Amino acid sequence: MQTHVYVLHEWQDFSFIWSPEEFDGVEYIQMPSDLIWKPDLVLYNNADGDYQITTRSKAQIRYDGTVIWNPPMIYKSYCAINIAYYPFDIQNCTLKFGTWTYHGLLVNLQFLTNNESTVLERGWDLEDYVPSIEWEILSLPAIRHEIVYACCVEVYLDLTFVCIVQRKPLFYIVNLIVPCINISVLAVLVFLLPSDSKKKITLSISILVALLVFYLLLIELIPPTSVVIPLLGKYLLFTLVIVNLSIIITIITLNIHFRRHPTTNMIPFVRKILLVYLPKILFMERPPMPQKYVYVKSTSIDRTSDQSLIFPWKDERRRSIARKTADHIAYIAQQIENAKREKEIVEEWRFIALIIDRLFLIIFVTVSLVGTYLSLRRAPSFTKDYEPVDPRCYLYYPPINNSQWIEKCGTDSTRNLANRKLLSNIS
Repeated sequence: MQTHVYVLHEWQDFSFIWSPEEFDGVEYIQMPSDLIWKPDLVLYNNADGDYQITTRSKAQIRYDGTVIWNPPMIYKSYCAINIAYYPFDIQNCTLKFGTWTYHGLLVNLQFLTNNESTVLERGWDLEDYVPSIEWEILSLPAIRHEIVYACCVEVYLDLTFVCIVQRKPLFYIVNLIVPCINISVLAVLVFLLPSDSKKKITLSISILVALLVFYLLLIELIPPTSVVIPLLGKYLLFTLVIVNLSIIITIITLNIHFRRHPTTNMIPFVRKILLVYLPKILFMERPPMPQKYVYVKSTSIDRTSDQSLIFPWKDERRRSIARKTADHIAYIAQQIENAKREKEIVEEWRFIALIIDRLFLIIFVTVSLVGTYLSLRRAPSFTKDYEPVDPRCYLYYPPINNSQWIEKCGTDSTRNLANRKLLSNIS
C-alpha cells in the first residue's frame, strides 16, 4: 500500500528550553531537522525504500522544549491482500511505527491527541485526504502495543495505524460480473433453440469460445495468487461448468432427436417415464399421432370375387392382371403404412428430445439463479452495507465551538461500535 502522509511528531527536548523575555519575546524558532536529535522512528512493515524518514524539512522548536516536526512522506508498506471475496473484498492494511534503538523506558511512544488511551477510533487525520476512485475507507483506528521480544527484557513500544478499506465494485460489476451472467443466460437459452434448426451445437460452441476469450482477458484483472480462489474466479468456473454441461446435453439431445429405430426397443419403464410421467410433470402434451391406414387384402380378394360373379371374365389374362393389380395396391398400402409408422417413430424421438430440453432448461435456470445468488451473497460487503468514513470527522485539531461538527462527529458511539466489530472480524 502506498500512502502519502504528513507524519506528525511532537516530543520534549529539555536542551531547547529558554526564556522568551531574554530573547525579545521569541517563543519559537525554525531549525533544519538535520541539526537536532530526532527519535529513530521506522516503519516496521516497509515494503520499498528507506525505513526512516528521509525528507529534509524544518522543525518548530518552542521555548518550553516542545519540538514539532511534521515532514511529508511517501510510504510503501506491506499489506497482506485477502482476495477471497474479490471484487467485493475488504482489506486491512497497517502502518506499524516504532523506534529501532530505544526501548519503552527511554522513548515513550504515545498518541498525539490522547496520552492515556491504547486504542483510538479515529487515529488518522484526514484534513488533506483525497478520495480514491477505487477504494473507500471504512475505519481508521490506531493501536498502541507494548511488546517484549525474545531477545530483550525491556518493553518495546509501537504505534500501529490501521486502514480498513473496501473496494468500489461498480466497475467490476459492469465489466466482469454482468458479462459472466450474460454468458450463463445464453448457455441456458440453448435449450430453447429447436433441434431442427441444426444451430444448437454451433451456439453452444460459440458461447464456450466467448467464455474462454473472456476468461483470458479477466486473468489480467484478477490479482495473481495461489492461496485462495477469488469469488469472481469461482463464479467463472461455475459458468464454465454450466456451458460445458450444456454442450454435452445438447449433443445427447441432438442424438435422440435424429434417431430412427423404434422406441419399443427401449426399456418399458424408461419409455413410460419419458412419454407418460415427465410430460405431465412438465405440463407438456404429446402431439396427436396420424391415423393409421389399414389395407386388408382378403377383403379386396372377396370384393374381386364378388365382382367376378357379377361380371364374369372371359379371359384368364384379365384375372391375372386383376391379381397383380391387387398385389400392387397391397404393396403400396404397406409402404404407406411403413412410412406412417416411421413418421410416428420420428415424432416419438423428437418428443423425447423436446422433453429433455424442457427438463434441463428448468434445471439449468434453477442452478444458474441459485449459483449466482449463493456466489454473490458470500461477500460481506455485498450483503452488508458498510458506511464509509466522513473525512470531516477525522481531524486531530477539530474546529472549536462548532455545534454542527460536534453534533455530527462529536458523539458517534454507534459507529465506533460498528468499527470495533469490523476490525475484530477482519483481524
